Amino acid sequence: MSTSSDEEYELLPTHEGSRHISSRSEKRHAKGGHLRPLRRVMRRHPILIFCTSLVFVTLASTFLAYDIVYLKTKLAIAGSYNAFLTHLWPVGLPNRTDVWENENSKAMHALISCMSADNCLENQASIVLLSSPHFANSISGHVSGEDIWAMSVLDAVRDLGYTPIFTTNNEELARTYRQYPDLVKIAIVEGASARSCFADSSCIKTAAHPLGIPAWKMFSFHFWGGASNPLGNAWTLSPENYALVQPHTHSEENVYLGYSIENTCLKIPVTPVAERPRQAYVLAKLSNYFYEKDYAWPGIVYESSPIDVSLVAGIAQDNAPNGAGVPSGITNLGRLNKTEFYRHLGRSRALVGIGVPFLSPSPYDALCMGLPFINPVLLWDWDDPENRTKWRTQHDGLKFQVPPYVYHVKKGDIDGFWEALRTAVEKPIERYIVPEMTMQALKYRVSNLIEGNWRKKAERLLNDRIDSGEGDLFEL
Repeated sequence: MSTSSDEEYELLPTHEGSRHISSRSEKRHAKGGHLRPLRRVMRRHPILIFCTSLVFVTLASTFLAYDIVYLKTKLAIAGSYNAFLTHLWPVGLPNRTDVWENENSKAMHALISCMSADNCLENQASIVLLSSPHFANSISGHVSGEDIWAMSVLDAVRDLGYTPIFTTNNEELARTYRQYPDLVKIAIVEGASARSCFADSSCIKTAAHPLGIPAWKMFSFHFWGGASNPLGNAWTLSPENYALVQPHTHSEENVYLGYSIENTCLKIPVTPVAERPRQAYVLAKLSNYFYEKDYAWPGIVYESSPIDVSLVAGIAQDNAPNGAGVPSGITNLGRLNKTEFYRHLGRSRALVGIGVPFLSPSPYDALCMGLPFINPVLLWDWDDPENRTKWRTQHDGLKFQVPPYVYHVKKGDIDGFWEALRTAVEKPIERYIVPEMTMQALKYRVSNLIEGNWRKKAERLLNDRIDSGEGDLFEL
């Protein structure tokens, strides 16, 4: 027998209750249940129901057909574009990367293909026009300071996903811009070219030439301090933070774009110090540098070095006055290509500045390869000689760096020169990249340049010029 209590049994339906529930369920099913209203409508309005169903089926079929046609059309257009592209922007030398016309054709193929297929990567549909000749020179192997800066900026533009297009003069620049003005974010030109375009109604945007280049999209690629653009400092790009390192140049509003040697330098292995001779590399590619007014070590006798170190230099051109040549005590390696320069620099223990050239990228290369730099101080405040904000050095971009990376020696201090060189040779450093010179830092600044709201800033400038009556006016 079950031992369940009476209370537990009360939770179960009684036989009588089950019979009543079953009876109600049977009556509901007999009468059609919940579907009875729908069945009644179907019996009374069969044609209406049929027509309504037919409409829904037709609409569904129409939408499906539209999607199929749309998809086929997109694929057909993409296919036709890709087929058509083979006849446009021919790539004459597909395996070369050092010819700017080839690079333009490759970039345009990629751009039109992705736009026709609606699958462009981030920033790919935005064009950056590179009209300074230093950009074309940089990919063909030129290694001046401006070319190295240009190559670095080009790397950043590509890394960020933008489409770079090269032009080499204002005529090409204006013609290229007119082809796709809405896609062009900015144009980077030489300062002289910016001024020339600004004055040319066939180049700059005007009321009568609406497809010209807007002045606010045009930035000057200027290696030195000061303004070099019709719109002033704020449209002048600089390789160094001149507002900080050269305040006397009135470059407070210049756009500090900067550059990075990181990509190139990190490909070169650092030579262990134990495998390097006691050698220092003298930064000079022209022999007349030793005879200019900014030469930092007049009176020095290199061949009578008080320390155990040899000096080498790669003199590309012997143009010293009166055939004076390279000073005794410095071994001239002659003209060096880029690979040879890095090899000899990497085997040295220090890089020696002599006052010129100014702002060369080579000290950054040296630091990245584990070599300290001797940076001559050419001018200073005699009443406040250690105030670096008042210094003018061979490389002002490094004047706030300290030993063991950079040794600053005042011009004419021969004893200080030898002591700094001795310390640099005997206290090796690891690779060092100035934080502002990393590729990540450069890409951040390049992105800000390309995506900045320059039109709004130009509008404020235009209003100021209208109100003051000073400065050339322009079309927004």
